[in-house]
Amino acid sequence: MSLDLKSVSETLWIPLFGKAIETKRSNSQITDLKALEIANKAVELRPELNKWWKALSKESQGLMIWRSLEIDAFVSSYIESTDHPVVVNLGAGLCTRYERMRKLDEDLVWIEIDLPPVKKAWENFYQETEQHAYWTDSIFEDEWLNKIQGIKGQEVLFIAEGLFMYFSKEQVQEIINKIANKIVSAHIVMEVYSKFALLRPHPDVLRTGARKFENPWGVYTGKDFEKWSDKIRHHKDSYFLKHKKALRRVPLSHQFGSIIPFIAKAGKIVYLKTI
Repeated sequence: MSLDLKSVSETLWIPLFGKAIETKRSNSQITDLKALEIANKAVELRPELNKWWKALSKESQGLMIWRSLEIDAFVSSYIESTDHPVVVNLGAGLCTRYERMRKLDEDLVWIEIDLPPVKKAWENFYQETEQHAYWTDSIFEDEWLNKIQGIKGQEVLFIAEGLFMYFSKEQVQEIINKIANKIVSAHIVMEVYSKFALLRPHPDVLRTGARKFENPWGVYTGKDFEKWSDKIRHHKDSYFLKHKKALRRVPLSHQFGSIIPFIAKAGKIVYLKTI
């Protein structure tokens, strides 16, 4: 089974090691034992990955705290309030969230979606089950959504964490509109940025084959997504640089930026629902 990942797929090591590093801290803001387990095993299988233990930016450390706490809170709320919950994790990488969420509902169905080489990497650490599957469908086609329509469940939650910044605005709009047109009462949780934030190279992405965000785009507020379809409703935004626990890890430059409104609202997790 391969851990040889290229281009954007290689960026999956950033969140994995970010959560593992934070877990090891004596004053950790999050605890992700599965991420720690996978990171340790990955280094055993491919020693050159040890570089991520040694030099991960403070920005990524803060991002992992924010993402983990905010998205976990929304996902757990959805699961606890939904009969037969179905979660679809787009661009899943080596995400460990299922390990934390499966305890909340024994009927939970969780689908990871990513590229075939990423699934091969995932298989070093997981096995598919009836309730935890890993698909390699193209999310620009209809087949994956057709399969989801066939799963028992009243409402479906879609997660796009650390994904849409690698796509163009037109590609993201295509995906969101496909979901809105095919899935009634869908919940969508996604990480997005203001365009200016993606024009700046991310220090850890620079160390991967992705190098930079090729088609930077953005929104100032999640309310902007309502312009994409009359089936989309904006629920709320959660901002990176307004998250107190995340601010404990970020560089001073980010802490100063948190008091400037347009910078403080640059990174956001947006919650949408379809009707």
